Amino acid sequence: MEQLSSQYVTQVIQDSEGFLWYGTEGGGVCRDDGHQILVFRSDAEHPDLLGSNNIACMAEADQRYIIIGTFHGAFLLDKHDYSISRMTEVDDKRVNDIIIGRDGHWWITANKKVYEYADRQLQKIYPVGDKYIFRLYEDEQGMIWAMEWEGGVLQLKDGHFSLVRAEYDTIDFSREMTDKQGRRLIANGWGECFALNNTTIKPFFDGEPLTKAAADSIRIVNGLSERPTAVAIDLQGNLWFSTGKNIRCKTKDTEQIILPETKDVSAMVFAKDGTLWLATIFGTIMTYKDGQLLTDEYASNEYGDAVVDLQMDKSGRLIIVYDRYVRLYDPTRQTLRQQNLEDEGIYRIELQETEPGKRWSMPQQSVAEQMPLWIWWLLGSLLLMLLALSGYILFLRRQRQRFLVVMKRKTTTPEQTQEEQTAEEQPSLNDEWLQQAIDYVEKNITDEHYSVEQLSNDLCMSRMTLYRKIQSATGQKPTEFIRTIRMRRAAELLREGRLTITEISYATGFSSVSYFSRCFRTMYGVAPTQFITS
Repeated sequence: MEQLSSQYVTQVIQDSEGFLWYGTEGGGVCRDDGHQILVFRSDAEHPDLLGSNNIACMAEADQRYIIIGTFHGAFLLDKHDYSISRMTEVDDKRVNDIIIGRDGHWWITANKKVYEYADRQLQKIYPVGDKYIFRLYEDEQGMIWAMEWEGGVLQLKDGHFSLVRAEYDTIDFSREMTDKQGRRLIANGWGECFALNNTTIKPFFDGEPLTKAAADSIRIVNGLSERPTAVAIDLQGNLWFSTGKNIRCKTKDTEQIILPETKDVSAMVFAKDGTLWLATIFGTIMTYKDGQLLTDEYASNEYGDAVVDLQMDKSGRLIIVYDRYVRLYDPTRQTLRQQNLEDEGIYRIELQETEPGKRWSMPQQSVAEQMPLWIWWLLGSLLLMLLALSGYILFLRRQRQRFLVVMKRKTTTPEQTQEEQTAEEQPSLNDEWLQQAIDYVEKNITDEHYSVEQLSNDLCMSRMTLYRKIQSATGQKPTEFIRTIRMRRAAELLREGRLTITEISYATGFSSVSYFSRCFRTMYGVAPTQFITS
């Protein structure tokens, strides 16, 4: 699973074209087309692409859209142009489940409501009382069912959900799917995928690369004669693929060899004008249009390096990826830029277009020139800034470590004496505003929606000021600060032994027991069950 953007996989689905989609925790959504893995996630330059990179659930709708449920809202990904839009009706809530009904309606559950969509338009919102819904299900008769966190089962009847039974017993709400090869796919939430064939359980990819498994799925789903080594979809929706020996086009009913003697093709992509760009393992770049296959000598690699991937950006420029560098080729202007990766090692390159030319260096000079004096001054200044930044980061890490030690000591030995606190730890506890911040979090510890914004309002300071002060005092971000206090209270409750782990997770503001367990293990190094017995 090392090819994915995150080691934690929350769900895996296969779409109508045979491509595999992975929902991850922290890494957004990954799409595996048998040749490469595309990643859709928020970053510093695109912070609003997804409400959260923690993906809770996914579903394919109308053979065109991937509905993405995150920890902060629902989003719609259009597979035609890869545009992503927010489903504003769901707002900023955590989405727990998505299903597509037999009549084509979309059903989404977020917190204490169920949303029904038809033709991409919201039809109705169904309140479900004071319980959180985490699974939806449609039976063979088309009846919609919902399951509460605490096990209650509800049924949609006469326009509203009503409680059918208080405890879960017979209905299957598991988030599994069957792929086009007859395997049941399961993501266990801990970074592992499994395939179940009859009663035999084995790792989903059985040690094979992700792209190889996806290539097999694409071959079977589309009825291809051989496993593809590169794929591309033309403007009419037909699948073009390379077998390593030739290039073929698969329409709805037929498979046709287009280029019979085109060998060793490693990547393909279609331009907006219908031109097919091809690259080989020997660095050759070719174009195919109107029945003519031509070699682009200028774009081809003079050293014979293998092309790993091809992409076409919105400006019509070709992005050529090699093992150790990336090239940007403009066919119209006949310009070629290159970004080298100088250090030795194995790289995983991720491409993302921002502003035209923003991430690309200028072409290398063919004639060596002495750098002007001002460049040396600039480099010296940058080096000093880097050293200062490194010192500040080291300071924050030490502050964070001191804060964590204090929190752990306060949990395990609440009657700690004044002499046991070190001179380094004491200022964090004695700081008046920090103690006030801890008090506010503890006061609202059962509220899972208590956020950094609410904490800053309670302390009568801006979010930026709160961020800066907490970072300086504890070395933590405000979200980590709140989570640490929740974990401390959870440890105290575990020591008391009066509540179950599920009850403790809700009592400390966690709506997911699995997420609570992961956070607890991260802070204390053991699972909650082990902490109780230690």
